[in-house]
Amino acid sequence: MSRENMRFSECDARKVVAGRFLTSNDCWLRPQIARFIQSRNPEVVLDPFAGTGDLLRVAKNLTGCQIQGLDIQGDQWPRNDSLKSIPRLSHGMIVTNPPYLANYSAKRKGVLEQVEAYYRLSGRDDLYQVALDRCLAACERVVAIVPETLLNSGYDLHHAVSVTVLHDNPFSDTETPVCVVCFDRKSQWDTEIFSDDRKAMTLSQLNSYRLSPKRTDDIRFNVPEGRIGLRAVDMPSADKPIAFMPRRDLDYDVAGIKVSSRLLTFVEISDMRNEEVDEVCREANRILARYREKTWGLSLSPFKGNTKAGSRRRRLDYSTARAILEQALLEIGGAREIPAAKHHLLFA
Repeated sequence: MSRENMRFSECDARKVVAGRFLTSNDCWLRPQIARFIQSRNPEVVLDPFAGTGDLLRVAKNLTGCQIQGLDIQGDQWPRNDSLKSIPRLSHGMIVTNPPYLANYSAKRKGVLEQVEAYYRLSGRDDLYQVALDRCLAACERVVAIVPETLLNSGYDLHHAVSVTVLHDNPFSDTETPVCVVCFDRKSQWDTEIFSDDRKAMTLSQLNSYRLSPKRTDDIRFNVPEGRIGLRAVDMPSADKPIAFMPRRDLDYDVAGIKVSSRLLTFVEISDMRNEEVDEVCREANRILARYREKTWGLSLSPFKGNTKAGSRRRRLDYSTARAILEQALLEIGGAREIPAAKHHLLFA
């Protein structure tokens, strides 16, 4: 289940309202996820958003457990609106692919009226977070396929044993980047983060690497006359990654710049001399490359699937971009007394 589809047939529209897209293969079952499920030895596995039952069949083959499903529609399973409540499961595990639809996407796609109550009653801004809340209230152990944006969402992961970022797509009808999160509420964990089968780092390590701006320089984004161009998203072609560049090198019509622009823009730094522009861009790109390497790119938001070379496309938020430019100015001596934060020194 996912959230991005821009053209709808009548059937597609129903999918979007329900946040409903179905898994079509078991590439989500990486070794560490299989170990987690088997080590808990569940008597019963429940999928409260069961759909066609693909996840339940995988769980049964893996453990030999009993399986139970619930769904808001269809006749294969007992009907239940699991975004409202899920029956308590005391001696088992939930394995699920819950609906995901962000509040802003619901507005853009004209379906907010049908789902608004879920956001309002829960205080969440995405249906997958509502679903996770309901699952964790019903069962101590939960395995869920959710958007990879979970890692940067601020959702409480203290009870998450692992988060696995998937580069293969388990869906047949969407390219939304996803991950698999394994929860066990019996204790708190320093969540292990995997990229497919490879352990990348722990969540605490990832969070320690994050960059925050000091806001000591006048750095403004979405300025049509800005001297620095910023491609803030990886393009499908691998030779056009996120990058800072002199204005002349960003082939983009300034008429497209809006206050809300987030992908391609121009940046102005008030105290930067014209002769510093090229050097600031080079230094900023060096810092960015080191940041991506240290964090495996996981500190940057995933963006619409993979590049043509198969790597995850990412987007650079403007807060992090500001922090990178501040450090670049500091490194070339163009900043004005910017205090060097400890986490900045990791990327010097």
